[in-house]
Amino acid sequence: MEVFKIAAYRSNYNQQLSPQLKWFSTNQLEEIHSATVDVLERAGVRVDHDQSLQLLKDAGCLVKDRVARIPGWLIDEAIRVAPSKINIYNREGGPAMNLEANKTFYGAGSDLPFHLDFETGQRRSAVKQDIINAARLTDKLPNFDFSMSYGIPTDVSAAKGDLHQFAAQVLNCSKPIIFTSFDEHNLKIIIDMAAAVAGSHQDLQDRPFIILYDEPISPLIHTRDGLAKMFTCLEYGIPVIYTPGVVAGGTCPVTKAGTIVQMNAESISGLVIAQLKKKGAPVIIGGGATPMEMSTTATLYGSPDAAMNYCAMTELAQFYGLPNFTEAGCSNAPFPDAQAGMEASIGLLLNQLCGANLVHDVGYLDGGKTGSLPFLVMCDDFISAARYIGAGTVVNSDTISTKTIVDVGPSGHYLGEEHTMKYFRSEIWSPTVFNRTMFDIWQKQGSKDIVELAREKAEAILENEPTNKLLPEVVNKIRGLL
Repeated sequence: MEVFKIAAYRSNYNQQLSPQLKWFSTNQLEEIHSATVDVLERAGVRVDHDQSLQLLKDAGCLVKDRVARIPGWLIDEAIRVAPSKINIYNREGGPAMNLEANKTFYGAGSDLPFHLDFETGQRRSAVKQDIINAARLTDKLPNFDFSMSYGIPTDVSAAKGDLHQFAAQVLNCSKPIIFTSFDEHNLKIIIDMAAAVAGSHQDLQDRPFIILYDEPISPLIHTRDGLAKMFTCLEYGIPVIYTPGVVAGGTCPVTKAGTIVQMNAESISGLVIAQLKKKGAPVIIGGGATPMEMSTTATLYGSPDAAMNYCAMTELAQFYGLPNFTEAGCSNAPFPDAQAGMEASIGLLLNQLCGANLVHDVGYLDGGKTGSLPFLVMCDDFISAARYIGAGTVVNSDTISTKTIVDVGPSGHYLGEEHTMKYFRSEIWSPTVFNRTMFDIWQKQGSKDIVELAREKAEAILENEPTNKLLPEVVNKIRGLL
């Protein structure tokens, strides 16, 4: 089996200062915020969780028929007390992700009903082994910073699917985990699993390596289960992503600006409820902002419209000084083809240049319905390229190369220069599975396309015994909780 190289451009944990993409003017951001306040004061939000509704009423909101109208001053106060930085750790308790400012981290998505079979390439229902394989790949692919399940296991009890998803991740990946849960009961079991790994519930609270992904329902509904799960996490000190998943033209306005206003209203009103429950609650805003293809009703995960919405949501979160959650690296293509590469790469690059914090759904195909392990490997290179561009051009007395240019002079070459040896690895981006050979060499090597090369790399990773295994007693605790 070929030994594949590791991309040099792993996580850029430093703030991205240049180049940097700016989407809105300050006046436009203030206008969007003002519109958000207007929506929450005039239309309000429906709240199907009794404790949350009472908290809003006690805080001064007008409440009628489970609809709470939230005043602007309360919104401003929630934004003020919410943390602008959330520290996330890995499974071993080491620092992993500092969610703040322009620091960008990438991970796969969750809850895919289908997978392209690793052996045959045929589309089938997802099974637990797909989640295990995705977790093991995520653990080894250097540009993936966190894990999500990347599948819904159809070969286990439906009522315990979320428990099996989490167990498959935590047993096979040492990176931070963003997880979903069916209800409050199963959520507590997942938290117990994570506490068993961390050492105790207090250790988990001190160094959280898990984040709950939770959602309101668009338009403008906070559900009983959604808020119950949020409150449970806040009691245990677990950070919560509370963001809507809208379909522009279906569950929110078709215009991009209208989409942003409604998404912001849903996310910010959730933030208000969280801060009323626990001041300083670690909540991450943002959301999934896909338009609808009106001729087919498909949700357009990889469209430029969606990427534009994520830039807008990111800049709005930065305006508030809050961590945010977006998506990229996904496609409506049913197979990892040229369309998939184009759609995934554009979204990843724009998110990187905007400085989004948590970028999920990397590796999604078929409009968020199908997973592919080779596509995950391809996306690792796509992220590497986005980060390389995001790092910008280094300009200093050595990189401008005046002395070297003078030394070589007219008609010379740079192949043997010490300056070339010093910089070529950092100045020329190097992928791991792209084809970069001459045509005749490519033919001699089997005429393999990028999907074949990515599949071989995934196979090589999965053939090796996993590292960073948990202690047997911890594994037994997790299996016992299942």
